[in-house]
Amino acid sequence: MPEAEGPSTVRQLSPGMAFFTDFVVTGAVRGADATSTPAEVTGLLGDGFVESWTRPGQLLRCYELVEVAWEREGDGWRGLYVTVQAHRLDVPLSVDALAADLERVGFPLVEVAPDGVGCRRFVRADSRVAVLADEESGQVVAMTVPAWFAPGPRGEPSPWSREAGRDQVRHLVGLGAPERDAWARRRQPDEAARWWWFLWVACRQLLPDEGERRFGHDRSVWEESALWLLGACEDAGVLDRTDTVCEIARYGLLEPDTAVRACLDAIPVSRADVATRESTPYARENLVAVNASRAAKRLSLAAGELLPRVGDPALRAEVEAWLELRTRLM
Repeated sequence: MPEAEGPSTVRQLSPGMAFFTDFVVTGAVRGADATSTPAEVTGLLGDGFVESWTRPGQLLRCYELVEVAWEREGDGWRGLYVTVQAHRLDVPLSVDALAADLERVGFPLVEVAPDGVGCRRFVRADSRVAVLADEESGQVVAMTVPAWFAPGPRGEPSPWSREAGRDQVRHLVGLGAPERDAWARRRQPDEAARWWWFLWVACRQLLPDEGERRFGHDRSVWEESALWLLGACEDAGVLDRTDTVCEIARYGLLEPDTAVRACLDAIPVSRADVATRESTPYARENLVAVNASRAAKRLSLAAGELLPRVGDPALRAEVEAWLELRTRLM
């Protein structure tokens, strides 16, 4: 893997290719990623930035090519994204050249369905980096982490209408478990993976807030149906275990203690053995360890969101121990 460029690349408009491949592989700029706090980003990238409020409660910081965004959460900040605005380059960056360099170092991009408005979309799923390129010129427009699209069924346009999905989900919520299974056997199309993802997206858009009733059903019935749909997505290979558990935590489908326990159980490596930025280079031979570290980071952050509502002291202590490792995880 090429060495990352030095600190000056954050502020110059024509950094070398290594800067861009490093961002795609690591999902970070010199260690600053979408989970970094404003203070952490300053420590890593310096104070040569301009800040603005893009909307109430959202902060955008710009280091010429690199933009980092947060939203206000209580007394602190939650990271939203890091974007490299490649369209600002003095010399345009070819997506073919970028893809070739990533292929060479063992971290190839995957192209997903075009966005329909003149751009090609690529993703590196493990680092969760999205690359957007102009369809005509082949020039990279921007690179963002976390990606707002995904490879496979999640990145493909749906052949079914949004209202059809909502109607099907409303019907499912009124069924018992055996009836749901029978319904799925009758209705499941050949494109099963995309269909399950389509239904889960419709379901999460309809999920009622806690205490709210919708369409004659209380939230517990919706939670049961949502968990069933997520299980189907995982079985179909649309989601891996990390994705599934993070969705469960994000949408409050289990009680906080149970959800946090599920997050911790899904972490594929112990704290003693987890790969860190200091211990493990980003190289193809370390990809299993790197991705286990990434999963640990995502799952511990998902659990951390629930900490104020967790009652079990042992669970709280374990999550806090993982969160202490956050800045060192991959």
